Amino acid sequence: MRSYLSLICKRNRPTLRLQRYDLGRSGSSFYSSIYYNSTQLMFSSNSAQKKNASQDDDDGASGKPSIIATNKHIMIDATVRSLGQVIFLNSTNSSRAILASLAIGDPTLAIYAALGACTATFTAHSIGLNQQSCSDGLLGYNGALIGCAMSVFGPSFAPLGVAYTIVGASATSVFCASLNKALSQPQWTWSFNAVALTSLLRMKPLEMAESMVPDVVAINAASLCNAVFVGISQIFVVNNALTGVGIIGSIGMYSPKLACHALGGSSLGCLVGILLGADPSDVINGLWGYNSALASMAVGTFFVHSRESVYLSAGSAAASAALFGALQPAFQMHGVPCLTLPFCAVTSACYLLEGQVAGLKLAKEPHSPERNA
Repeated sequence: MRSYLSLICKRNRPTLRLQRYDLGRSGSSFYSSIYYNSTQLMFSSNSAQKKNASQDDDDGASGKPSIIATNKHIMIDATVRSLGQVIFLNSTNSSRAILASLAIGDPTLAIYAALGACTATFTAHSIGLNQQSCSDGLLGYNGALIGCAMSVFGPSFAPLGVAYTIVGASATSVFCASLNKALSQPQWTWSFNAVALTSLLRMKPLEMAESMVPDVVAINAASLCNAVFVGISQIFVVNNALTGVGIIGSIGMYSPKLACHALGGSSLGCLVGILLGADPSDVINGLWGYNSALASMAVGTFFVHSRESVYLSAGSAAASAALFGALQPAFQMHGVPCLTLPFCAVTSACYLLEGQVAGLKLAKEPHSPERNA
């Protein structure tokens, strides 16, 4: 079946990817016991809102920063963090580096991603969803992915693409609020997939690729190495190895071991694609790597680092690639990509393995392989 990457390359933009859970934060550990107390997360209390409102005039009279100025700073910080939360990073520095990396590969996509993150965060804040989760970027990263997807697969008419991004990103926040009560585990990128596919199934962006003749390519050591980094960039729907290198650097700033999980996952995904006889252009353009990289990083983030968790990380990467190979042709028949559904399905299964496999233990406060305990 023809690769839908040819469509992406034609538009000088590329392909996809992921998610986290609506959690709390304890110090630098951004995923806290909220996983286990999700009912406490949803809405801020009316009494707290009234208290803040009553203090507004006092702050202004005492020369302290106004609530408006403070909220503006919080919104900007939360929007930036949302970009990092796509790949489990709760760091403004790493998130800024990610945004710069996206701009290298596709400046327009970087703008759409920022718009989606800002819209989703603003919506969550406006309707009273958990403010700590908003501040940590946990309610904005799905919106960032909506922006990435609309930039690549959405309408070519910019105003319409912006409108789709704003509406879709806003919807992800509401969807997250619903999933928060329905799931007993992290939400990954289910919200992004549900909202994005709702639009894409109507637009059928990949039908345009059917009439395009794919380039004949061959896989060698150099192209395979390049594909590993392109697979990392495809998490954000960018087809650029330099962007992938920048994202790996951003992850390394936060957690060197998590960067190893990302590289290992993308590498295994590419290898599985080759073994399954995938279209070489799909492998080279990173389509077999991004779901695997996400799954591997998820295991590294949520499980206590051990020999068993390393095995699970590798297994989840291989399973995500195999599932991608199964889903891709079916979704292409309907003119849409399968986005990060393989990652969501495999990682959800992995999360349930605690207590089933000796040596696998979920971290009490998920952060990174170095700090999980």
